Amino acid sequence: MTLLGFRLENELKDELESNFENELRFAENISSFMELLKERKYEAVVIDETNLQQDALVNLVKKITETHKRSVIIIMGETSNLKLVAGVIKAGAYDYILKPISPKDVNKILEKAVKDHKLLAERVDKNKNTGDKLIGQTKEIVEVYKMIGRVSNSRIPVLVVGEKGTGKSSVAKAIHQFSDWSSKPFLSVNCTSFQNNLLERKLFGYEKGAFEGAAFLQIGDLEKANGGTLHLGNVESLSLDMQSKILYLLQEGEFFRMGGSEPIEMDIRIVATTSENLEELINKKMFIDELYNKLKILEINIPPLRERKDDIPFIIDNYLTSCNEELHKAIKGVSKPAMKKIMRYDWPGNVNELKNAVKSAVALCRGSSILVEELPGNVTGNKISKRKGDNQSWVLTDWIEGELLGLKNNKQNNYYGIIISKVEKELIRQVLEITSGKKVETAELLGITRNTLRTKMNNYGLE
Repeated sequence: MTLLGFRLENELKDELESNFENELRFAENISSFMELLKERKYEAVVIDETNLQQDALVNLVKKITETHKRSVIIIMGETSNLKLVAGVIKAGAYDYILKPISPKDVNKILEKAVKDHKLLAERVDKNKNTGDKLIGQTKEIVEVYKMIGRVSNSRIPVLVVGEKGTGKSSVAKAIHQFSDWSSKPFLSVNCTSFQNNLLERKLFGYEKGAFEGAAFLQIGDLEKANGGTLHLGNVESLSLDMQSKILYLLQEGEFFRMGGSEPIEMDIRIVATTSENLEELINKKMFIDELYNKLKILEINIPPLRERKDDIPFIIDNYLTSCNEELHKAIKGVSKPAMKKIMRYDWPGNVNELKNAVKSAVALCRGSSILVEELPGNVTGNKISKRKGDNQSWVLTDWIEGELLGLKNNKQNNYYGIIISKVEKELIRQVLEITSGKKVETAELLGITRNTLRTKMNNYGLE
């Protein structure tokens, strides 16, 4: 094997030299590394990312793939995030390996990589904004990062599977943001938020006279997002009729407006997300088998938080910053006893529940560190018997509890008005986002009049 190593540790160098008889070269600085790259073609290139800037590493991988298209590139590192891992994979790296790892295991990975001779030669935009739930350094979440990098530039549909609160929407957004058509629209639709006739109107649009009240031609969101990405959240909630229309779109690359007779050609990438077992729904005749097979050609499974608990401190550190800004606090961290409680809890609501617990604790915290008594009761084990219902109900319960305690500590009255106004403002904001700001459609979904909506938007500063 011909191999070039950059900034490798001595133990790994010794292992490589003792196992490979062919030419091995090592470099300790960029200039000598680039000179060695010019001398010949290498079957494998191994880079230790230590002390390399994130963007510099991605650019280095891109430069290698430009001149060594058939080289297998392996990156080794200790600190990881979505932008880094997905970036180097998309730029052309074969794998990203988390340290510590034994030199023998590196050998095995190299042998397999060169034997398989798999390469990805894709470009990366180094300025991507990524989902806030995709935080961590464990091997489980790193595998998700790598999958995002591998699938981002394909137009093949992707199915993202994971429990509620794991960050499925963030994965869908990241796939689009890392693609070469990231400048095109990203359309995200929560399939549970619409009655099916409203969803069909929103996506496909309609011709004049398509139904009672259709007084003019309405272009659907699909046409507006042509060339981009369509994210179908909670895809299991689609009716069978809507499923068949999405299947037709995938098969034929075209669709019909409601009341229309002329097909409209589309070039759009579909990313579907679900927390349900679609195979069980197929057995119950609630999901179309053929649509499932189309969607799961590329599948990403997001691990629940209980399977990557070592990521919890990183998530908390990241979220504390925004909580401090929002709540005008200066919390520096979590006390050791409180962190022990946090790490022992299984987080059935996943990242959503963790973030809610952190926000509640920050609101209650009177010092510079979060204490055990400031954590929600379910985390400390003092409220197990009250945990009934689904995960979303638990998150809502904890949020309300945190708000009430915060109001009590601040000696405020009018609990009902303050909490309901927060819920109402966020509800209106999200429905406006769903309808792309269409007030008539928003009022219809909310079940209120347009005048009432206009007044509430004005009161909440949502105009």
